Amino acid sequence: MDRREEQKKIMKKLISLLLAGAMVFLSCVPATAATNTLTMTSSTPITSGAILKNYTWDIADGNVKASVLEIDLNDPYVQLEVVPGKGKFTQRATVSNMANRTDAIAMVNGDYYNMKAEGAPIGTTVIDGELVSSQSYLIGVYCLGITSDRTAFVDEFSFSGSVIAANGEKRNLSGLNKTFYWEETTGLHSHIGRLHLYSDLWGGSKRGMDSYVGTPAEVMVKDNQVTAVAFDGGFDSAVPEGCYILHGDGGAADYLRENMKVGDIIQINYSYKPEKDWQMVIGGHALLVDNGQTVPYTKDLSALGGVRARTAAGISKDGKTVYIIAVEGRTSESKGITLGNLSLLMTKLGVWKAVNLDGGGSTTMVYRPLAETERKRIINPERNGAERSVVEGLGVFSNAPEGMVKGIFINGPKTLLIGETGEYTFKAYDQYYNPVKDTSVIELTEEAGFGKINGNKFTAEQAGTTTLTAVNGSSKNTLDVNIIGKEGLSALKLNIDQKNYADGSTHQLSAKATLTDGTAKDVHASALQWSLEGFDGTIDSNGKLTIGSLGDTKEGIVKASYDGFEATLKLKFVEDKKIQLTIDSKTLLKNGQTQAMDVAPTIVNDRTMVPVRFIAEAFEGTVDWNAENQTAYIVYNDNMVEIAIDADIIHVNGEAVTIDTPSQLLDGRTMIPLRAVAEGLGLSVNFDNATRTITITEN
Repeated sequence: MDRREEQKKIMKKLISLLLAGAMVFLSCVPATAATNTLTMTSSTPITSGAILKNYTWDIADGNVKASVLEIDLNDPYVQLEVVPGKGKFTQRATVSNMANRTDAIAMVNGDYYNMKAEGAPIGTTVIDGELVSSQSYLIGVYCLGITSDRTAFVDEFSFSGSVIAANGEKRNLSGLNKTFYWEETTGLHSHIGRLHLYSDLWGGSKRGMDSYVGTPAEVMVKDNQVTAVAFDGGFDSAVPEGCYILHGDGGAADYLRENMKVGDIIQINYSYKPEKDWQMVIGGHALLVDNGQTVPYTKDLSALGGVRARTAAGISKDGKTVYIIAVEGRTSESKGITLGNLSLLMTKLGVWKAVNLDGGGSTTMVYRPLAETERKRIINPERNGAERSVVEGLGVFSNAPEGMVKGIFINGPKTLLIGETGEYTFKAYDQYYNPVKDTSVIELTEEAGFGKINGNKFTAEQAGTTTLTAVNGSSKNTLDVNIIGKEGLSALKLNIDQKNYADGSTHQLSAKATLTDGTAKDVHASALQWSLEGFDGTIDSNGKLTIGSLGDTKEGIVKASYDGFEATLKLKFVEDKKIQLTIDSKTLLKNGQTQAMDVAPTIVNDRTMVPVRFIAEAFEGTVDWNAENQTAYIVYNDNMVEIAIDADIIHVNGEAVTIDTPSQLLDGRTMIPLRAVAEGLGLSVNFDNATRTITITEN
């Protein structure tokens, strides 16, 4: 049995291609719409000759989110180009990466491809007027092409070619830069017994190899001359720049071995149809729309059906408008769409003829927003997952010169406090809707007199609402700025950086305002009117406090007023008293100095009990003990606490306070419930459970 018969037996069912995305089978017939309301949510130019329109469509399958790039081929500055992965076939890349690499204004994923093969489009690809990938031998697949006179067509393409050896022997050429597949026209394997041509756009080291292909022979050609041969398995490298590789299997390999040698001058001829002056062609799948009407999908739906993300391309009747359409699928914003409803959608958009592009998990659209230099996704991958790496993208480009400023965007704070300086940045686009690179030509102005302009900065000087204007020539844009006065504040808090006060020491003061809407904002020191009480010192316009002579002064007050709204900050020039104790330790630490106690703090009924006399005297308070009524009297800072042994009530400045753990005698010392008594004396208590340390400080 020869190889041809063997492959027929193996492949009883024709496989046109392994598609980039597994989809569930469903009918291509348009589904019944729920409201059938197609709503345009936005429309914006992204470059001269290209408009991005966004739509929502409420249909029975669920809400649909679609983005459409309308390309006006009458505009000489807009270009549609095919972008191979990372620059060559077999080198796949995401749509975002391709767009960033080539600085595309917008881009979608392109042709179908065999996910299990090297990574090459199934259809015709023409870049800059040169055929770089031939049409696979499939039935009923179409391509989008644009001719040199900037007219678009959706049509079926075909390829033919031949190679003539130096001795005159001729053999048909089956394709250019093709991976392996099964031909629908013949039912045969694309590479078994066939001769293929690969250019330096093919980035892989293997060409059309799968388990059905035998040992290939390859010939390297440059300028129609054979420069090297590899008759036993081919070259283990990519195609060198400026060269071609002829790849043959079976009888085609024999043809190369028998008829070619290094130094031979050979002829390689190929052509493709329709015969037009094509400048750009990208392959697709079956038709979606013809003559402005939906058409039945003619290809096998077993891997294409269902409600999915979709990508498609269409043209107007006169061929002067190209529509690039992407529908998001399986996200919270968009259920997706069937092929039938995709056809219906395109007719609603006015498309005359349309072809389906790779969809499902490959569908992605990115674009450059107006005045921006970076791209963003407008149609996300299914389930909002990571972008799939694909073999090529269809990109929108501009060759327009730099133009005059047409539109300006202002970015910066819309709310300022008096004395606050806001910095404003500009983004702009020119008359061709391309970003303006040098925004220094834009001037910031303010005419109402609510503050001062310095370059692109505005310093607010009085409360009210003013308007900032960014202007260049006849182009301008405005931004309203609200300058907050005292009526917009709910609180003003002062702070100081460090508290080691001494004669001549300097300290940075700061202020933070809370607005009536709850927003917190820093207040510049120059916006405040400062004053000092109780001590000598000065405050400069930046909020730097310089201490004068303190003498015996123990404390002072800093005051600040913002448009009449006042705040105070109390400064203590003498260090607060602080003691530390540790449970079950007889050591007391006072301001870093240790003292010994004859009884240690302890825990009773989950309450911390401490020796009263040592605590009071550490804070320079007094303790009197009345042995007759078993009561201790503690006096500190005009506060007095009476504590009777074993009583569940203490008296704070004459008022009875109930406690859950009574005081008690331990080793002749009165042990008091710390927190209740300390708070009665105006002290603060903090307990660190990890170290079992008690810290007591003045409030």
